[in-house]
Amino acid sequence: MKRIFTLLLLMCGSQLFAQQEKEPDHKAVPQSSAFKLVDISPTLIETPVTPKAFGLGILQNFDKGSSWPQNYSAEFTPYWWALPKNRDAYKFLGIRRHEDPVTKADVYRSNPFSALKMTNISVAFLQKDLVPDTADATQKVFSAGFRTTLLRFYSSAHSEKLNNIINDIRANQSLRIAALVNDPDFIAAGDDPVKIAEATKNFARKRKEAGDKIDSLRQTIEDHIAQKPAFQWDLAGAYATYGIADTAWKTGRVGIWSTLSLNLLLNAHGESTKQNYLTISAYTRYMYDNYTTEKGFITNSNSFDVGGRLSFEFDPLSIGFEAVHRNYVVEGDLQSQRVIGFLNYRVGKDLYLNGAFGSDFGMDKSRILALFGLNWGFGNEKLTFKD
Repeated sequence: MKRIFTLLLLMCGSQLFAQQEKEPDHKAVPQSSAFKLVDISPTLIETPVTPKAFGLGILQNFDKGSSWPQNYSAEFTPYWWALPKNRDAYKFLGIRRHEDPVTKADVYRSNPFSALKMTNISVAFLQKDLVPDTADATQKVFSAGFRTTLLRFYSSAHSEKLNNIINDIRANQSLRIAALVNDPDFIAAGDDPVKIAEATKNFARKRKEAGDKIDSLRQTIEDHIAQKPAFQWDLAGAYATYGIADTAWKTGRVGIWSTLSLNLLLNAHGESTKQNYLTISAYTRYMYDNYTTEKGFITNSNSFDVGGRLSFEFDPLSIGFEAVHRNYVVEGDLQSQRVIGFLNYRVGKDLYLNGAFGSDFGMDKSRILALFGLNWGFGNEKLTFKD
């Protein structure tokens, strides 16, 4: 009995067993909503991501000739900071297991509202000329925003596949325990905790050298957790205040926008662990702008955006095209467009490069847009595999 008790204790921390915690891979630092409100982000339309706990962003606008970036953002996702010991893969994806009342078989359903918990908060400090006057001077801008996912839907087989993967991991664990109990070194260790620990460590090493299945299972569940939903509806909003002539801060813009995204997995049946997507997104924004023009005079006005985005993601690279049309509700129906091509590259686990080139919104005519940015993510996000 003492030997069995010792073995059970070792199960909690030994390298022998499959990890009961896993970090969802391919998390991204969302392009700040605080940036998007003032049109400083490389793209206004964002594809679904699993946001990091904390992120920092820097953007350089090359059309002004500045040699040093003047646009900075910070953001955080409260979910990763709350109840760190009570997060499992099922809850993270919003999956619940039910029993079919007729067949008595297990049925898996995904809660379409489960991504609300991943709401992301952002702030930004930047300089940009957002007042349509004759002075070619930038304003100091402080902006704060949020982004959340109202609805997300996975494919019908997604939930069941997750459960099958986790069951495979548990079955593999049971086989490893049975093999350990019959291992000669483990038997020779007797009831000595030190020798048992050493025998367990050596056993885990030998299993790994022999190509234990557990490594591939870990990779499989990591890829499955990282899989994007088939459909997602995002909502975001932000507020920006401008430093006018360095003497006063006044409301500049307030906006709210929505994005509908359809993600098509291009290599669903392939051997590669990398996930490639075609993403099609539709976007609309309502905005109150305190600084626009009507008949040559500065005034305030509401505006409406409508646009779309097409992107291809070939991990770690994504490229695409985005077009947004803006219409101000002032006399003369002031209109403008933003048409850009963009590129994002994941340099490392939590480091992203992004850039865009094209034409930007302009009060009387389009302007050239050239942006380059860096995003860093920070945090140690873990999910367990408990029911």
